[in-house]
Amino acid sequence: MIDEREVFLAVVSAQGFTAAAHKLNTTPAAVSRRIKALEERLGIRLLQRTTRKVHLTSAGESYYGNLQRLMHELHCVEDALSEASGKLSGALKIAAPVSFGQRRLSRTLAQFARAHPAIAITLDLEDKQNDLINEGIDVAVRISHLLDSSLIARPIAPIPKYICASPAYIEQMGAPRTITDLLKHRCLHYSVISEREEWKFKTSKGEQSLSIKPDYCSNNGDVLAEMACEGLGLTILPSFLVEDQLSSGKLVRVLKSTDITPLTLFVVYPSRRHLSARIKALVDYLIDELNE
Repeated sequence: MIDEREVFLAVVSAQGFTAAAHKLNTTPAAVSRRIKALEERLGIRLLQRTTRKVHLTSAGESYYGNLQRLMHELHCVEDALSEASGKLSGALKIAAPVSFGQRRLSRTLAQFARAHPAIAITLDLEDKQNDLINEGIDVAVRISHLLDSSLIARPIAPIPKYICASPAYIEQMGAPRTITDLLKHRCLHYSVISEREEWKFKTSKGEQSLSIKPDYCSNNGDVLAEMACEGLGLTILPSFLVEDQLSSGKLVRVLKSTDITPLTLFVVYPSRRHLSARIKALVDYLIDELNE
């Protein structure tokens, strides 16, 4: 049975019973019962319920802050015991982008899991940038230009981006010879790289932004790679998303000599006074393995 205090922390973090139930792999009714039992045991109301969200009462805010601190200290004690035994154990929650997680991270984490069988790993794949603190995420792998300064972000490696199109599209529309030629073409835009409808390049005069009017836009790079393979236009995508299509000839690179502003692969984690041995081990492992 899930501890009442863990349920309370999950409800506050998820800002609702249904979301907390999903997080804890149980039902909203079970979550509600555990919260009710906790409040009855303490003799005080911790949460105010509304139709959409739950809100902490003043007593709930005090309890939540103290409980977080105590749970953190408990985890530190358990981590210290784990370190002393020389065996890494406990839970790790990891977040990563969908396509990168499927193509790269899954294999890497499988090797880490084999090396540390006592660590329980949860991998959440989402293309949005998770709130590490509120979602209880220990480590995130992110592909970005800039990152939230409140987090510790360690760069792993640059990720080049390529301008690609299908051979059929190039045969029909011709290959662009300059950056501004791209404005004459159908553009497929990857909104994860930039929410703004623009592509960035490095030139002798510094970084140049090209405003585009995309004919197709998606937050999933695999979808855009497939659209490009079908001859629907030019796209700029991270190298790991198109390497197979480039090898098979389904896509070809254009403007190869153009210097496109690269992305950076980061491993990110919250700033904490005490970093557990298992988080340290995972961070060091990811930096070593993904750097390849």
